[in-house]
Amino acid sequence: MRGRWFVTTLVVLAFLVAGSSAGGAVRDDTDALQAKLDAGGAVFLPKLPGGQCYATRGLWLSRDDTTITSDGACIVALGLGPARLDPTAPKPHFANAVFYITHSTIRAPVPARISINGLRITVPKAKRMHGVAVLGHEVSLSNMTIDGAPLDDVLIGSGSVGAGAPTVRVAVTNSTLRGAQRDAVLAFGPVGLRVEGNTVARARGTGVHIRAADRGQPVVDTHVVHNTIADGHGPAVFVDLAPANGAALLAKDIEVADNRILRNARGGILIAGQGEVAVSGNSFSGNRGRALLRRAGRAQSGPLTQRSVAPASTGDDTGWLQARLDRGGGTIFLPKLPAGACYATRGLWVSHDHTTITSDGACIVALGLGPIRLRSIDGDPIASDAVFFVNRSGPKQPAPVDVTISNLRIVVPAGIPSMYGVAVFGHDVTLSHLDIGGVPKDDITISGRANGNAYAGNISLLDSTLSGAARNAISVTGAIGLRIERNTIQGVRDSPPGQPAAGIDVEPDTRDRPASDLHIVGNTIQDNAGPGILLELEPNEGPAVLATGLEISGNTIVRNALRRTPPKRAGIVLAGGQDGGAGTLLLRNNVIRGNGGPGILETHLRLVVDAGGNDVGGNEA
Repeated sequence: MRGRWFVTTLVVLAFLVAGSSAGGAVRDDTDALQAKLDAGGAVFLPKLPGGQCYATRGLWLSRDDTTITSDGACIVALGLGPARLDPTAPKPHFANAVFYITHSTIRAPVPARISINGLRITVPKAKRMHGVAVLGHEVSLSNMTIDGAPLDDVLIGSGSVGAGAPTVRVAVTNSTLRGAQRDAVLAFGPVGLRVEGNTVARARGTGVHIRAADRGQPVVDTHVVHNTIADGHGPAVFVDLAPANGAALLAKDIEVADNRILRNARGGILIAGQGEVAVSGNSFSGNRGRALLRRAGRAQSGPLTQRSVAPASTGDDTGWLQARLDRGGGTIFLPKLPAGACYATRGLWVSHDHTTITSDGACIVALGLGPIRLRSIDGDPIASDAVFFVNRSGPKQPAPVDVTISNLRIVVPAGIPSMYGVAVFGHDVTLSHLDIGGVPKDDITISGRANGNAYAGNISLLDSTLSGAARNAISVTGAIGLRIERNTIQGVRDSPPGQPAAGIDVEPDTRDRPASDLHIVGNTIQDNAGPGILLELEPNEGPAVLATGLEISGNTIVRNALRRTPPKRAGIVLAGGQDGGAGTLLLRNNVIRGNGGPGILETHLRLVVDAGGNDVGGNEA
């Protein structure tokens, strides 16, 4: 009944406004349309009689599972919609697209599972608006026409130097996109993008522009196929993997194939920077410039050769260590101190590229939190709450890349609350031959909090011993490309009671934090208060939008979850998964014995599991 009521209301509104427009009124359907979008669900816009078009200011589309369909109705942009996220800010976020797909309040998740089908959208040039702006995930735009002179017909994601998160699983299919003042399709940081079967014409910029705006912004699993791209002022397809601050960290499984590329003024396909881009089956006719041009990115700085040796410990070594880390990259060597003495430091910011911290077996003890240098997206101050806190030191900087920490014993004494051993928020980070103990909150935490990219990428944790953590030995709350191999992970305490208390806890903070290409291989995980491995892939707002390419193989997982206080007890817990159920998990050849609860516990599982060769005898249930 609600759907039929809305359709009737819109049709009545059309006749009322049409009648009054003869007296000089301007049609404006914004309030009725926005009210329906705020309610969510299925919205049908019927084609209006006499070729009339709905007319609206920019509309916020913020509810999950909203579908907008039509039998061919048209809708015309009247101008910007209201600012909802930050209406009192000096530069608030107005709805600058006919459909502006993002959250309406800062603490709400961005929307997921949105589809728009069968509409024609016209944006007059003077309105300075996009056709559709996609800042959510799992969005499908199909069988649409977007014309007039929008800034971009379809804008996907956002990014700038120092900041760029992934936008996950978006499809633009079987549509006609023409007349854009900039690009017909502009996609920042796409993961799982399909631009397929479209007719793209007369863009003044690029037909289809795929871009990493920051070196940490990923471009993965992106497919531009079976489109006709014609009469543009720029190249037909531009795959831009050369951001100004360095080579793109993750650029792979990118396909530009079987497109018809006609009469574009600046060539056919342009690929800038380094990445795995497959180009095949495209046809070219009447373009000015090369059919295919590959252009190298800017030369990257290599590892620094400067080497510094720490002086003798003074009882508080924070000053020298932090000053040296702030001076730049290179190698910092901490020689083993006599008589088993340890260096001591407050939390250290590790913010420069190409930094190596190593030793011949010295120990380093935490004294407490280091300084505040960042704030979270909602304004909370962020101090360096790990002995080594690998993150950028300011909001305009990129997350650091190429950091190695090895051959050290790290101790977080009891009585220092919420202190980690190592916190990894950078990219291309290797931790090896570490012994982390005492009573840290987590021995190691891996996340994208405040690093500008919402994930940590290409992380390796190898050949280390992790013990004594209060919450988890390893917490992973946002990662793409992670290897945890050949470690001994033991003695998580569950303090205070009710923690996950897992050896390894893969648990995205929010559903848009990725868990992709993660490999837990050949570890010994034993005697932890909670599960040996916990895949908790269902945050409070629903299943993860990206949780795939997961592997748990060849591990020995014994005597875990013998305390009753953790909320989930098993050798391995598999909970949730990727929204839609297409994510994959390889679960093979693990020895899972003597654990409290079952060997493997599944709850609300949404993964395609390839399992075999697991020894699950002798568990409690």
